Amino acid sequence: MFAHLIIIFALTFAPAQTDAAVRQSEEEFARGVELQQKGDLEGARAAYESALQKVPRRFDALSNLGVIYARLGQYEQAIKCYQDALEVDPRQHAVRLNLGIAYYKTDDQEAAARELSKVVAAQPENLQARLLLGLSYYQLDRVSEAVAELQTVYRAQPDNLAAAYSLGSAYISLGRTDEAGELIGKVFRGVDSAEAHLIIGSLHLALKELQPAIEELTAASAINPRLATLHSQLGRAYLFSGNRDGAVKEFLAEIELNPRDFEANARLGWIYREDGRLDEAAPFLKKALELRPNDTGALYQLAQLSQAKGDTAGAVALLERTVARTPDFTPAHVLLARLYYKLGRNADAERERAAIQRLNEEQQKRQPTPESQGVGPRPNVQPGSPGGGTTPKP
Repeated sequence: MFAHLIIIFALTFAPAQTDAAVRQSEEEFARGVELQQKGDLEGARAAYESALQKVPRRFDALSNLGVIYARLGQYEQAIKCYQDALEVDPRQHAVRLNLGIAYYKTDDQEAAARELSKVVAAQPENLQARLLLGLSYYQLDRVSEAVAELQTVYRAQPDNLAAAYSLGSAYISLGRTDEAGELIGKVFRGVDSAEAHLIIGSLHLALKELQPAIEELTAASAINPRLATLHSQLGRAYLFSGNRDGAVKEFLAEIELNPRDFEANARLGWIYREDGRLDEAAPFLKKALELRPNDTGALYQLAQLSQAKGDTAGAVALLERTVARTPDFTPAHVLLARLYYKLGRNADAERERAAIQRLNEEQQKRQPTPESQGVGPRPNVQPGSPGGGTTPKP
C-alpha cells in the first residue's frame, strides 16, 4: 500500500517538476542570449550551462555554449559542445562548420577536413567551408585536393584575398609556377603588404631566383615578422644561396613562432645532421616526421640519422618505409642494401641491388642523348664552377 502511494505521488508531481525545469531553462537561455549580445561571455557561459543543467539536451544552448567557448579560446570545450549538439540534430550544418573551425584552430587538420568535407557535401555553395577545407587539405599536404577547393572559392569570389593567397601558395607547392605567376601578378603585384611580399618571394624561390626572393621575403619580414611560413621561406632562400648560418637563424625563428612548421623542422634537422650535430638534429627530424608521417625526405633523413648514431635496425625500418612509400627513390635502396649486408641479410641486400640496377637502367633510358637534342657533346662542368654548384636545390 505504501509503495503504491509513492508511485502515485511521483506520477502526480513529476510533470510539474519537468514543466518548471523547462521554464527555468528557457529563462536561463534567454538570459544567456542577452548577455552574449552584450559581450559578457562569462555571464553567458554560466547562463547556458545553467539552462543545460535543467534540460541537458537543448540543441540551442549546446550550440551557443560552443560558440562562447570558442570565443574564449577554449576550443576543446567548444568541440565537446558542438559534438553534443550534433548528436541532438546532425543536420545542423552551421554547427558542423563551427566544429570544423574549432578543429582547425586546435591544428587537428584530419578532424577539421572530415567535418568540413561533410558541410561541403551537404552545402556545395558554402564557400567559407570550402575555403577552410582547402586550407586543411593544404596543411595535410593534400595539395591537389586543396587546389580543387580553393579554385572553386576564388572563381566565385575573385576579390577574396585569402582564397587567392592560399591558391597561389598551393600552385607554388605543386610547381605550377605559370598559374601561380598569373594569379599573383593579377592580385598581389604592386601591393605593399607582408602577405604580398611573401607570396611573391615564394614564387621567386620556386623559380630559383634567389636574390629577388630574399629581397621580397626580407621586405615581408620588415612589415610583419610574425607572418606564418615567412622565416621558413627566407631560411630556404638563404640555404640555397649558400648562407647556412642565415638559414639556421631563420628556421629557428620560424619554429619559435610555429613549432609545427614542417619545412623549418625538416631543413634544420638536415643541416644539423650534415654538420654532425646528431643530438640536435634528432628532435627536429622526429617532429618533421610526426607532422608528415609518410614524407619521403623526412623518412630518409631520419634513417640517415639513425645510421649515423649506430642504430642500424632503426635505420633499416625507416628505409623500408621509405622505399615502400617511394619505390623509385634510388638513394634509399642504396643505403638499405648496404645496411642489409651489414646485418647479414644477403638475400634482402641482393633484392635491393636488383632494384638499384633497374632504376639506373630506367634513368639512363630517360636521359636525352646529344643526337636526340641535335647538339654536340656538352662541356664537363665541375662542382663549384660556374654553372655547377654544391648547394641544395630549391
